[in-house]
Amino acid sequence: MNFKEMEYILAVEQEKNLTKAARKIGISQPAMSKCLRNIETELGVSLFEKISGEYIPTAAGKLFLSFAQETKEREARFLRELQELVQFRHGTIRVGITPARSSGLTPEVLPEFRKNFPDLRLELYEEDVDRLEEMLQKGLLDVVYFVVDEDYREQHPEFYTELLGREEIVLTVKKETPLRKEPVIKYGFEYPWVDITQFEFETFITLNKDMRIGKICDKVLEEHHMSPEVIRFADMRTAHKLVKKGYGICICGSLGMQNHRDQFDIYSFGNKKIIWEFVAAYRVGSYRTEPLQYLTQLYQKAADQKKSGQSYE
Repeated sequence: MNFKEMEYILAVEQEKNLTKAARKIGISQPAMSKCLRNIETELGVSLFEKISGEYIPTAAGKLFLSFAQETKEREARFLRELQELVQFRHGTIRVGITPARSSGLTPEVLPEFRKNFPDLRLELYEEDVDRLEEMLQKGLLDVVYFVVDEDYREQHPEFYTELLGREEIVLTVKKETPLRKEPVIKYGFEYPWVDITQFEFETFITLNKDMRIGKICDKVLEEHHMSPEVIRFADMRTAHKLVKKGYGICICGSLGMQNHRDQFDIYSFGNKKIIWEFVAAYRVGSYRTEPLQYLTQLYQKAADQKKSGQSYE
């Protein structure tokens, strides 16, 4: 019994007719009939019974068909992965990443990647989270880098996620901005803690409603029964530039803020620390080639050094 013979039996099950199955495979009907008899003789069981002119799988036939289908899928996966192994240094990696995350990390990552894989082509797409998830699900991307909440894995079993880092959601204000209530040190929080309600009459600067940090900001304000003026942008860099000029309060991730502590005061807030995770997401069952793994390692390294305030080496 071989892969080709399994294909023949799968065709019989699909067509429910030997002649049609033979035509689909591209062999003669006698050859198809002989193949079926040989396999049944080898196994010592009947795989089909003929009912009202149609070939219907027996219990043993259903078991065999399940095995044959699984074997076919494993063969296809093996051949695909083997091809990737042979061609990975001259192929293409399709990468997705959110714009804000990309602006801080990608310029550090790509030059290092090119040094090790100079002949490999990268296609990089900067999109919002929903679009990246859609592209990954459709097989248009090989990997996606973005931030998710801690429940993401349970909510999206179709993706395998690799944790690259965690960061706290924080408040940022212009350096040395006077506070009505002094910050305190609280256990479990990374930064001095402040009562966010003291900023109720300030302008909050965040990202668009369909973006993850924008949704977090809206939830925080709702939970604290606050209705301040909110200004939204598509790029966090615009928000940070306004805050540096003393225009408003920004809720954002802490990644990279250590590099700007001479320009911002950074505070923890809330009853519970809000954490999101920076992850690499892949389709479940996809094969992660050596360059793809290396690219992910570079993004993780860049994120770690951004968080610690180090330069990229």
